[in-house]
Amino acid sequence: MRDEVDSRFLGMLGLARRAGRVIIGTELVCRAMPKRGKDSVRLVIISDKASEATRKKLTVKSAFYGIEYIEVSIDTEELGRTLGKTYAPAAVAVTDENFAKELKRTREP
Repeated sequence: MRDEVDSRFLGMLGLARRAGRVIIGTELVCRAMPKRGKDSVRLVIISDKASEATRKKLTVKSAFYGIEYIEVSIDTEELGRTLGKTYAPAAVAVTDENFAKELKRTREP
């Protein structure tokens, strides 16, 4: 069951990336949070492998701007592979409301 949830989540995240609706990397996610309008951040995804400082930075900033975030137990390397990157991002932001809803739905028990 756990693998099925992860594969659905990663598949949806990959689809969002191909649609151009994700921002990859902690610094880029943080810079995008204040933006409003069509390309505003709808959901922040934080890997549980992120450092404590990175996790705190993202959660505090998300709370300040009223943006939902979820922490996922997916390795940063796997997250990077899913997004077609050679590096291991600790955070990803989704800028589409429908993708954000579907990603949150896959994480529900």
